[in-house]
Amino acid sequence: MLDIGCGNGLLAYELARKGACVVGMDIAEDKIIAAQKRYVHPNLALRHGDALKKFEAGVFDVVVLSNVLEHLGQRVSFLRTVMEHYHPHLLLVRVPMFERDWRVPLKKELGVEWRLDLTHETEYTLESFTREIREAGLSIRYLEVRWGELWVEVVGDSFCGWKESRADCETQ
Repeated sequence: MLDIGCGNGLLAYELARKGACVVGMDIAEDKIIAAQKRYVHPNLALRHGDALKKFEAGVFDVVVLSNVLEHLGQRVSFLRTVMEHYHPHLLLVRVPMFERDWRVPLKKELGVEWRLDLTHETEYTLESFTREIREAGLSIRYLEVRWGELWVEVVGDSFCGWKESRADCETQ
C-alpha cells in the first residue's frame, strides 16, 4: 500500500500493524521526521516525497488518499498521475463533504469562511466528487457517507481484480 499524504503517519502505521506492507509518504518533511520517530513497524516505511513525481518504483496494490484531494488544485490531473505512476488496483479515498452540516452552505452563501481548513481548495458534494472521478477515467466501486465525509473505493476503468503478484515489503 502507498499512503500518499500520510501526515503524522498514524493511518499508515495502523495499516502496517494489521499486516499490510505500507509506504507512507508526505510532501512535508517535518511531518515525516516526526512520524518516523513515533511509528516504527517492520511493514512500514515512512518517506518524504512528492506524489506528482515518480516517488517509488513498482506497483502498489492500493493507494490511500485520506484527506488529501481537497488540498489540491489540479485533482483530476493528480488522480491520473497517481494511476500512471503507481498502477494501483484500488484507491481508498476519504474527503470532507460540503454538506456535512447545514451551516456550511449558508456560510458560503453569506460570504463567510466555510471550509474546515483554509488550505482546502474544495469540499465535495457527491456530484462534484463523482464528476472528478469520472474525468480522471476512474470509477467508484463503493461509496458511503460517514460523519460528513465521503469514504470511497475507486478503481480504474480497466479494473478486473487483484493482480496476482506484488513487490515484497523489503523492496518497498
